[in-house]
Amino acid sequence: MRDDIRPGEILELLRSKIAGFEPSAGEIETGKVIQAGDGIARVWGLEGIMSGELVEIGICGGKTASGMAMNLEEDTVSIILFSGYEDVKEGCLVRRTGKVAEVPVGEALLGRVVDSLGNPIDGKGPVVSSQKRRVEEKGPGIISRQNVAEALQTGIKAIDAMIPIGRGQRELIIGDRRTGKTAIAIDTIINQKNLQGKEKVYCFYVAIGQKRSSIVQLIENLKKYGVMDYTTIVAATASDPASLQYLAPYAATAMAEYFRDSGRHALVIFDDLTKHSQAYREISLLMRRSPGREAYPGDVFYLHPRLLERAARMSDRLGGGSLTALPIVETQEGDVSAYIPTNIISITDGQIFLESDLFNSGLRPAINAGISVSRVGGAAQIKGMKQIASSLRIDLAQFRELAAFMQFSSDLDPATRKQLDRGERLTEILKQPQYAPVDVYRQLMILRAGITGRLDKYPVGKLLFYQKELFFYLDADASGFMNTLKKTGSFNDETAKAADAVLDAFEEKFNPESAGSGIDSGYTVNLAMAMSQRSSRINRDMLKLIERISSTELASPSLQNEIEEIITGQDVGEKDRFEELAEKCLIIDYKGKPSIRNVFKSASAALAESLQNTNEKEVLQKLLEREQSSSTALSEFMALPHIITGGTSQFQMVMVRAGAGIKFTDQHPSVKALFFLAGSMDQRHFHLVVISALAQIVQHPSFESSWTQASGSSELRKIVLSIRRQKGS
Repeated sequence: MRDDIRPGEILELLRSKIAGFEPSAGEIETGKVIQAGDGIARVWGLEGIMSGELVEIGICGGKTASGMAMNLEEDTVSIILFSGYEDVKEGCLVRRTGKVAEVPVGEALLGRVVDSLGNPIDGKGPVVSSQKRRVEEKGPGIISRQNVAEALQTGIKAIDAMIPIGRGQRELIIGDRRTGKTAIAIDTIINQKNLQGKEKVYCFYVAIGQKRSSIVQLIENLKKYGVMDYTTIVAATASDPASLQYLAPYAATAMAEYFRDSGRHALVIFDDLTKHSQAYREISLLMRRSPGREAYPGDVFYLHPRLLERAARMSDRLGGGSLTALPIVETQEGDVSAYIPTNIISITDGQIFLESDLFNSGLRPAINAGISVSRVGGAAQIKGMKQIASSLRIDLAQFRELAAFMQFSSDLDPATRKQLDRGERLTEILKQPQYAPVDVYRQLMILRAGITGRLDKYPVGKLLFYQKELFFYLDADASGFMNTLKKTGSFNDETAKAADAVLDAFEEKFNPESAGSGIDSGYTVNLAMAMSQRSSRINRDMLKLIERISSTELASPSLQNEIEEIITGQDVGEKDRFEELAEKCLIIDYKGKPSIRNVFKSASAALAESLQNTNEKEVLQKLLEREQSSSTALSEFMALPHIITGGTSQFQMVMVRAGAGIKFTDQHPSVKALFFLAGSMDQRHFHLVVISALAQIVQHPSFESSWTQASGSSELRKIVLSIRRQKGS
């Protein structure tokens, strides 16, 4: 070890270290705001900034506002502001970040509501995602793509049959205000619910310039139908600055591209691009860009192509994922030749045109099949739908032509009358309510019935009832055939014969006269008034309940007054009798997910034991027939099957809890509370008393959670009785 210290060596060492020192601090280019207002800031001094780069602006209180460079001029830069746009003033310091706009991506976004920058606005905490993507990305090249050849089923018969949409396609939904454009998009999201594995579609809904209340209502509907698990909402409301409305569709597309590029499937809905264009026009005019037609800037033609070109079906080498785009455009007075509509029509692979006249006439969805088109066509349909669709298009085209010609002719030959009747019936079965998408294989069966002339013998007014009963029959009695149809996907000779046999068997049982057996709809207003006197909680669901479950056997000329009396007040004897019924009735508690037939069979056996002059088979048959005539599922949670039996002075109830839920219909896939009622005709009044009591019980705010969490039969009984006593007090 050296004990002597040599100053010369130490000095030389220090000199070498100092000579090699480089400062670690980097230079940050800054500028100053010289003008600010209306969400735009003009900045001097950022000479090296790039287009689309994010900046930070120092404002009062030590806070910062964010923005993005949009206009690069000779001496100044125009910045669109994302936040703090009221606090940015002349003289504020602006700092470059060296980054372009990015948003978080990944599974963490599913089920969330975020703004255009990916920040959560649903109050559920931060989005935990380790990955980000640029908001602006170049669309895939030709070599990276493959043909669109796989269907994206919307669940809407008119679209899936005549205007098919494929995965990776860009299909425009266009029409006037309040013609059902958003309804088509939402039904398409709902229809993806049962897809699993590689077939699963992740949905992104972009709300641009909409009212907050409208977006909240839409989110509640998506939650109600259980589809938020695979859906993300990107919201830029009407109260948000134009900059966020401009950025929203690009941000949502970046989020959807994550799934496309990982070999999965995504759907993005732009609602709507008319407001997006208006936001861009506002930004451009404020930045003093030269206005063109309708005051839009010259580069408006580039605004949407660079967005929609990112929708694609990727090649198998790149994973085979897809991104489907459904842009929505609002027209004025049906003018599709306006500036923005024609621009977007030229970019997309087809358009679904909705007409106000059709909507107001009751044809919903109000699709004008004559000018609506899908340029992908049959390539995006299963084989069975191709077989059906060709005949359907021809029949409807002939019907439209003859219907126009018929205005000038009163005397029609039998062949013409037959074509008109066929077209009228096909048009009727293409009608569809909102939130009720139909499985494609069910579509095949009802459309086959239409094009083969089976519906010609039924009145037009009975056809929707025919359809509902057919779907119930296919689920209950023809599940084996439906499984075969799903495997083959088409009507070969063998499958076609089997399909005709199923339709023959159904029509033998079908009774069109049983349609509309409930209370006359004329009672609706009076019943609503009576209910409103009772409690604000007894809403339209209860009204529907009593309307639907009161069959013709219960109806009488005095029914209106009778129901009003029951709802507005019952005597003590009736209340005691209901409580006695609830205390003694059998409760069946299923832990798993039984079939609807097994549940009805168990309830029939329990009812038959307590009723005279009847047996289990007879009760089961009546319950099933009642279910076929009109579904007794009154909500997603509750069903009330009921029948009138023979004998006198008898009435019985069976309560059933299905922990995993029972599928009644597509609209009621997981019913957990069932109340089976059976009574003789002389107990008709008490029948209505029980219906009214149960209706009020299930409307209680705590009923669903209490029913689901109850530990067993005794606790279930206590729930019904305690809520009933609260109502009666």
